[in-house]
Amino acid sequence: MALNDQYILGYTPIFDLTGREEITQNLQLVVNPFATSGNLVGTVTSGGVGLSGATVKVYDINDNPIEHTNTGGTGQFTIANLPVGSYKVTAIKDGYLLPLTTPITILSNRNTTVTIILTADAEANLNVVYGIIRTTNGETPLNDAVVSLYSNTLPDPTLIITTSTNDQGQYIFGLIPEGDYYVTAAKQGYYTNQSAPFSITTNEFINSQISLIEDTLSNTGTISGFIKESISNIPISSAGVALYLVTNGVETLVDTTRTNVSGKYLFVNVNPGTYIIKSTKQEEI
Repeated sequence: MALNDQYILGYTPIFDLTGREEITQNLQLVVNPFATSGNLVGTVTSGGVGLSGATVKVYDINDNPIEHTNTGGTGQFTIANLPVGSYKVTAIKDGYLLPLTTPITILSNRNTTVTIILTADAEANLNVVYGIIRTTNGETPLNDAVVSLYSNTLPDPTLIITTSTNDQGQYIFGLIPEGDYYVTAAKQGYYTNQSAPFSITTNEFINSQISLIEDTLSNTGTISGFIKESISNIPISSAGVALYLVTNGVETLVDTTRTNVSGKYLFVNVNPGTYIIKSTKQEEI
């Protein structure tokens, strides 16, 4: 039969009894707050062997964290004075996979015993490559940049994986085997750039930061079309085409070109603005 301490052990002040005296010593006992609690004891193992240094975590039935402890040299652990009720327990250690939680019930003034079995993580020694993509002007993080990891195998590097940065410019690649690699980053409006080559071996965290230079011509447009005779609709080759910027009704010539044999012309890297196209063709007489 198990016993339950209903009160915390109390004591009187030290007193003297010198002879034929009648001494009265009264005690007021404090209710034991753990009288309605129990203990969780157990072992964390893998392959039948206790694992030291594993962390044991207890949750309530709603997965709210309650308590944790670490295992000793033989994988044993104790979490004392858990209030009576239902819980979940799990354990983790570097190099092992996190198992599903095990439901447990804590009874008053009892030990609840559990064994948690961990499975070795076959990919635990793989590596992580991470970093931030920023601008060179002001070091502003760039979101939605396309980041790619390449295996640096000459003469033909191999694309391993691609991702996009978050709103803080961050990216991460996990489960990368040992080898030689480099990272590239690209974003509309910026020139593509890449990291210096790097080598990774076992269980490394490689921080690869990349800065992108803004492409000042990326916010420009193109203007193209055909020059043809009005009646026959025949394309006019070698026609002169002029591009004018119109500002407050004033026309300023900004570029010229000529049509090709199909009568087509093309202006590139045109800045935002209001324009007019003019064309004619002159021949010697």
